[in-house]
Amino acid sequence: MRWIEANSKVFRYQLSGSGARVIVLIHEAGGSLQSWDELMPLLPAACRILRYDQLGFGMSERSKTISIASMAQDLLDLLDALGLVAPCHLVGTAIGATLALSLAASDPGRVASVLATSPVTGGIPEAAKGLLEQRALLLEEKGMRAVADSSLLRSYPPALRQDADRFDQYRARFIANDPLAFAALTRVFTTLDLGGCYEKIVCPVLIVGCSADQIKPPHECAAAADLIADGRYALAESGHFISLQAPQLLANLLDSFLETLDGRP
Repeated sequence: MRWIEANSKVFRYQLSGSGARVIVLIHEAGGSLQSWDELMPLLPAACRILRYDQLGFGMSERSKTISIASMAQDLLDLLDALGLVAPCHLVGTAIGATLALSLAASDPGRVASVLATSPVTGGIPEAAKGLLEQRALLLEEKGMRAVADSSLLRSYPPALRQDADRFDQYRARFIANDPLAFAALTRVFTTLDLGGCYEKIVCPVLIVGCSADQIKPPHECAAAADLIADGRYALAESGHFISLQAPQLLANLLDSFLETLDGRP
């Protein structure tokens, strides 16, 4: 793992592998580059793989000011600092998937394709916005432990915790998050709406819905894919965190998706 300063922000990252094709892994809310540990050995050998901690999370610089636009700019700044200026293939989970779709819409020249699992698409009802604001305040007042178990009950339910050590390690990393950054990201969900992005996305996109996902229903993922010119949809037997809960399945989906892009960078 290494650290780099990009546009006056410090990121922890890992860039591995070789080849012309660059795959960028974008983690979920409360995750880190370790969210991809189980997937890494399963990825194509002839690719460069970039994974990183988003600003405010993992071991990147702390931040209490977060938006989807700033998260997308952070990724561009990181790519530029690493000299990765050619279009990249983005793989994101949950809010990481949202970031990938947003960047594909705002900077199409930098994105070759997107694989988005359980993206947060926004447009939530007012009642839910109030609950998210309460959650943000609870995080600021009492820290990550106040929300950890209730959050993981939906994103990482008991039925998917067969590997107890993997879950325990994830829970510990989740609790170790900066509650102020997590609160700031929680508030992002209250204003998020990808509705205007879909028609601007020109690259191939595979949106993956997960059958056991208690946060993002698969039918909403399928509906989002239908709004993208080159959108495809796949249903996976997993929960909200497919990179942790079904890494081999995610690797298979990525391999199949990339095969359809033969002849592209």
